[in-house]
Amino acid sequence: IFSRFPENPANTATIWLPPLQLSSDVLRSPRLFALCEGGHPIEIDPISLDVLNGEQPFQSSPKSSKQQIAASYFSAHFSQDPNTNNIYNHGYILDPSPFSTPRINLMKFSPEGFLLHQKQSYMPYNTFVHDATISQNFYLYFVMPYTVPSGIDLIPFILGKEPLGGGMRWRGAPSIGNEGHGDGLKSYLHVHSKNNLSLDWKVEMPNPVSVYHIVDAFEEKRDQELHLKVRVAELFSDPPADRTKLEKQFANQYAVPSGERLHAKLREYTFLLCANGSGNLLASKDISSGQSSSEYKVGSVACEYPITNQVGTENRLRYVWINTLSPPKINPNGDEKLSDWFDGVQKVDLNFGELSSQIISFGEGTYCGPPYFVPKRRLSGYSPTEHDEDDGYIVIFLYRSERHSSDVAILDSKTMRNLCMMELDFHIPYSFHGEFLPDFVISKTSP
Repeated sequence: IFSRFPENPANTATIWLPPLQLSSDVLRSPRLFALCEGGHPIEIDPISLDVLNGEQPFQSSPKSSKQQIAASYFSAHFSQDPNTNNIYNHGYILDPSPFSTPRINLMKFSPEGFLLHQKQSYMPYNTFVHDATISQNFYLYFVMPYTVPSGIDLIPFILGKEPLGGGMRWRGAPSIGNEGHGDGLKSYLHVHSKNNLSLDWKVEMPNPVSVYHIVDAFEEKRDQELHLKVRVAELFSDPPADRTKLEKQFANQYAVPSGERLHAKLREYTFLLCANGSGNLLASKDISSGQSSSEYKVGSVACEYPITNQVGTENRLRYVWINTLSPPKINPNGDEKLSDWFDGVQKVDLNFGELSSQIISFGEGTYCGPPYFVPKRRLSGYSPTEHDEDDGYIVIFLYRSERHSSDVAILDSKTMRNLCMMELDFHIPYSFHGEFLPDFVISKTSP
């Protein structure tokens, strides 16, 4: 019925930083930066959205005795410690030299965005690291054999002649049913210290993984052992999907034939981290839970853009809100058909799956952007507990394909009841990432 689909998928995000004090009695508005994978942060006016400064790498505080500038680009996905408010991020080192060694740059920033420490770490090959996460003591990410151009092959990208994604290739080890595809590169989990950013563990995965968004990570002490549990949104299937087909989907989302789109699942990995620096994968599983009324396993059919409420690192999170697919529609010929694009949102109870919400959708031809969690209580000035974890609102940008514009839906994050719908007369790029900033109301009088 509807010929339009989501347009301009946006792999970009934003980060809010506290205002800089101009004098003893004058404060600026909070600072807003646009982030993308292939560049440095760009400061924009939080009211007009005009660009204030072009790409500027973050640097150390002017008061620091050791002045340094971020040595790499800044990923669209950053992690902020809910206890210290320190910010962690990473960027790949793009070096056109034919003798370059693959490296990633790990960065730790103060809550104000000043660079505190950075450390380069060797990688097994040139690859794309999109997302990372933090646990109580570590900063971690998956290394996947989705390789990026290196050496002189980077020149077209540096000259602006072609996007970096155009040269990405899947070079993972062949899997069952996919013999002949891949160059035999392994996947790894890299675990760094949050303190000094050193690489403390490099854990080889038994099979290549395709993980682009991480839900969370949590450390558990078991007698003399340290277990690290990592929950992810993974493009996973059993038997394995055609990896060549899977990675082509990332190169051009619009080239995927209807009904053939591959979607991620919620999965959990448990790793053993030994004191001598060795480690191994102990277990992996689907986070499939109770059944919804449509007989769909909540949180395991399809998901992306998982969002949580970071109330602290002492307790493991119980809830995640995800994009997902609405129950299949019945065609006139009696066949079931799933949407090719995310058109639903769901609250998943990671402890008791049967308590997860049903999938919330918004009508034919309407597609959901990533959910954002907005706490009802301010995150500053009180000590949050696990009981506050789902106490808030979910904000979703909806793409209305029939009129090529966007709406904003606000849901109760506990019940997933629709509280408010705001119609916009313009289009917000589908899948644009963002975040909530407390204690700031935009007004024309904001300094």
